[in-house]
Amino acid sequence: MDTAGQSQMGAEQAGHPVVGHEVVTVTVSYLPSPNAFHHKYPDETMIGTVRTDAMQFFGVSNHTDRDTHEFFLEFEGRRLTDMAETLERLLGRDRREAHFHLIEQVTKGAM
Repeated sequence: MDTAGQSQMGAEQAGHPVVGHEVVTVTVSYLPSPNAFHHKYPDETMIGTVRTDAMQFFGVSNHTDRDTHEFFLEFEGRRLTDMAETLERLLGRDRREAHFHLIEQVTKGAM
């Protein structure tokens, strides 16, 4: 085995990502829940994936009854609307942790 292969194998065994992708530790809080959602994602993960995973964890979904209930992520006081934005683009290249809030927006009488 060549030295490049040995170096890559050593990084994989140590649990470090190879191929230049970084890992971002994500925490999502949702006010009614005493527990937070914690997960590690590759930095190329889209915000929509984080939102979907957090909604599943908290057992919530967008729905309409008399009102329309929509969930979105908030980061540093800003509502995230671009679900295709990656964690790396949102956070920058060097940031490896992020804390989001899952927020429910209720639009009255939307039926």
